[in-house]
Amino acid sequence: MAAIAATAGRLLRLRAAGAEGQWCRLRGAGLQAASAAGDAAQRRHVAHFTFQPDPEPQEYGQTQKMNLFQAITSALDNSLAKDPTAVIFGEDVAFGGVFRCTVGLRDKYGKDRVFNTPLCEQGIVGFGIGIAVTGATAIAEIQFADYIFPAFDQIVNEAAKYRYRSGDLFNCGSLTIRAPWGCVGHGALYHSQSPEAFFAHCPGIKSKVIKFF
Repeated sequence: MAAIAATAGRLLRLRAAGAEGQWCRLRGAGLQAASAAGDAAQRRHVAHFTFQPDPEPQEYGQTQKMNLFQAITSALDNSLAKDPTAVIFGEDVAFGGVFRCTVGLRDKYGKDRVFNTPLCEQGIVGFGIGIAVTGATAIAEIQFADYIFPAFDQIVNEAAKYRYRSGDLFNCGSLTIRAPWGCVGHGALYHSQSPEAFFAHCPGIKSKVIKFF
């Protein structure tokens, strides 16, 4: 890059002095040669890069050891604490959920923000879409990911297309659907499936999976 800058400076000086012939010659050959030399120097720099860790330890703030379920509970707790419009709802979430990920949240935030729903996945997601469209934060829980298929129409044909259908007047981007899978390990065909790939291929939906370290 330094070679390119130096050559560019020479060209400007020659141009200002009226040396048109030299300007044309350098423009055709000198600049290209300088560019090639700069690229080669940059390639050598990257090829010979040696990683050296920071001698000072990194500070990441205060941490706390917890299992996966506790981490999810903590994240939900933070969402409810920071966003007064956030609500959590689903089957059995009021008493803590079958995986105990909402334990204590109803007592802490009240029955209007953490509450049970009927056993109807289509209704759970449709209700969440309606809440999100108003601008509130909806956190819908599907008890097992296997149960999400009755809500497929609501997710794919309603939630994913809402912004497009309304010409960007409305959207339900504040809707989160939490659907655990792989937690039991022996739940047969209705409790062990991992259907996230269906939704990962649907435009308008962001499918996320927790990373295990």
